[in-house]
Amino acid sequence: MKKVLLTILILFALIVQADFLDDSHNWNNGSSGSFKSVIKAAETDYKVNLAANMAWRDTEKMIKKAKRLYKAGKNAAAISLANKAHKQIINAIAQTELAKTAGPRF
Repeated sequence: MKKVLLTILILFALIVQADFLDDSHNWNNGSSGSFKSVIKAAETDYKVNLAANMAWRDTEKMIKKAKRLYKAGKNAAAISLANKAHKQIINAIAQTELAKTAGPRF
């Protein structure tokens, strides 16, 4: 009886959580909405890094390559590369914050 109740509760929890996904994403064809949002966030944050002179070397190349892959119709590869570029940008922002306090500690 406990196994049946636990199974029902797990299924109920999964069904309830399924409604929290946004409607713009279509899991069947890899929608472009996620690529556009990731690449926009990457470009915006990259400009912040450039202004602080803390942009990493390959990030701009990754953003350009992701755009080329998207135009070529390789959506999954473009989204993956855009996510990697955005992760690099987030790490560069964190490095910028650490660099502000860098120096000898006595």
